[in-house]
This record gives sequence, structure tokens and C-alpha cells, in this order.
Amino acid sequence: MKITIDREDLLPILANMANIADRRPVQPILAHVLIEAAGQHCRFVATDLEVQLSADLDHPVNAPGTCAVPARKLYDICRALPEHTPIEFHKDGEKLLLKAAKSRFTLHVLPADQFPYLSTHSSRCQGNCNAKAFREALAVTANTMAQNDARLFLNGVLIEVEGQELRLVATDGHRLAMMTLPFANSLESGSYQAILPRKAVLELLRILDDGDIALEMSDTGFLLNDGMQQFACKLIDAKYPDYRRVIPQGHPRFAILNRQTFKSALQQSDVLVSDRNPTTHLHLSNSQMTLRSCNEEQEEGEIQIPVEYQNDTLNIAFNSRYLTDTTQIFAQENLRMRVKDSDSSAVFTPVDGDNPLYIIMPVRL
Repeated sequence: MKITIDREDLLPILANMANIADRRPVQPILAHVLIEAAGQHCRFVATDLEVQLSADLDHPVNAPGTCAVPARKLYDICRALPEHTPIEFHKDGEKLLLKAAKSRFTLHVLPADQFPYLSTHSSRCQGNCNAKAFREALAVTANTMAQNDARLFLNGVLIEVEGQELRLVATDGHRLAMMTLPFANSLESGSYQAILPRKAVLELLRILDDGDIALEMSDTGFLLNDGMQQFACKLIDAKYPDYRRVIPQGHPRFAILNRQTFKSALQQSDVLVSDRNPTTHLHLSNSQMTLRSCNEEQEEGEIQIPVEYQNDTLNIAFNSRYLTDTTQIFAQENLRMRVKDSDSSAVFTPVDGDNPLYIIMPVRL
């Protein structure tokens, strides 16, 4: 194998590969990136047996060949080189020689036939959507995924396809986020549900860009293709609970608040919030919201902001971090907060609709 690639073409590919490759692998090959070079095409593949990323690069190949190279070492070498440096790859037996300007590096490689690929299955659902919209929906729901929960289905994001809509949902048992986007479904297969694992969600947030993407989903696997990169992962083998049952209906009270004003008030309130019990108390009265916080040292904070609210006075408390997430989940200037009473959940949405939707359970006082 012999190829020469400009550093700037290679570096973003290797950055993504280094994140996928396992740093403490059960098998040594899982810490490697597979390089396949032939004709006018190079392919790079990395996997940890749960997720897999492959990237294609159209580039002339001087001599075809394949090998598995330590992913992190190769990325660190390329990152340390000056910009726009041509890097020559030359495989010689079990060694890979890298030449870049006046620098030389020799890396030990493994045979390509040892590299494990994730198995693929026939898809039950496939179609196209916008990459930016899909990434936004992932970002909204990633905030509410659980981490290392014994209930496996909470450690990921639900993908639900109904007709020409794709819906992402996540909950950790204390709050729930949901966002819907258009989906050009190419199979008339009715509804479909699958659970993306947490690592897959975080990697997709890292690699997704603009343009259109194609999705293929089976009972056990997920595949995303953006034309240059292909991302595959195993799905969580569990059934997601009926999330619709926790979406409140008929909350009579609502307040409209400015997102930036609310964010500033929360930042001030959090200064004196308790570390062990981070709770912010909200007091809603006519055209005003008061945020109160306190801690174990009996220090207190109180911040007042204007809101549109014309109902009865209401006191309700929430986890401070969950409230702060509302200012990151939504991009709209103004938010609608719907509530029923001090013991019921609050529903946050944009003023002009219910997409995205964010629900927080109150703190029992």
C-alpha cells in the first residue's frame, strides 16, 4: 500500500475515527483504524463492536493495499504536523512508514483480515431527512437521557417513525424531551420504534453536519449515511415505555417567559443553590415570576423577572439543573410554560407550537 494524502483532508476523518476506536480494547484490533486503498478511493473504518464509523475519500492510490493502524497514534501524529503537509503512507510488511516533510514515523500495523465489522440486517424502516434537523433533535433529547440506569431503555434515545414523521424521545424518569421532524419514509411498513444507545447519540452529535442523510433501521441495527460517512450501531434490546402517558393534558395555567431573561435569572439563582439538593422555587403571580434558592448555610437568593401570567398565584419547585436545560433545549426567544398545580409536572414548549417539548417533574416539598 502506498498513498499520499494532504493533512487537512485526513485530519477530520482521523479525529472521528479516534473517538470511535476503543482506548482500552478487549481485542487489540479495536484500538485500530482500518485503511483500505485501491484505484481512486480510500476507506477508513473504526469500531468498538457497539458503534462503527466508516469514511470514504476519493484520492489516487499509488499502490493498493490494506492494514489496521493504531487510531490514536495516527491521529496524534497528523495533528502535530504543520498545516497542508502531504503525508505519505507506505506499508512494508508489519510496519507502516509515514513520511511528512522532514518527519518520519514507523507504526506497527495489524492484518486487515482481523478487523471485525458490525453485522448488518435487512432494514424494517428506511428513508431520508435533513442532517441539521436530525442533529438538533438529538441535541434536544440527549439532555434527558439517563446514564448507567438499570433500566436499559432509559440509557438512550427512542426513534419512532410514523408515516412521514420521525420523532425522537428521551427520559431519565424525572423529565422528558421530545422533538419531531419530517422524514421521507421509503417503506410503507407502518410505525417503527428503536432505541439508540447513549454512545451512538453522542458520536452522532459529533459527526453530523449539513445536507441530507439516509437512515436504515432494523430490529437490531441502525445505519446512517451522509454520502461520505457511514455510521452504524447496535440498538438497545428493550421495549420503550409508552411515553405519551406522561405528557400532561389540560394544564390550565401558563406563563410566557423570555428565554434569555429566564437564563440570566437561573444563573443568578444557582449561585446560592444547595449542592446536595439543587432546587429552585418558582413563585408565579400576576405578570411576575420570582425565583428563590437557598443552601445549607441558610443563605438565600431571590430574583424577579417579568412574565405573561394572568392566573392564580402558584408556588412550584424544580431541580435547578433541569430548569437550566430549558434554556439550552430551546432556541426560540420566548417559551411557554404550562402548569396545573404545585404537585404536577411543567411542560415547556415554544409559544407557537409543541415542537420541541420538554417536561419536568416537580420537587416534592
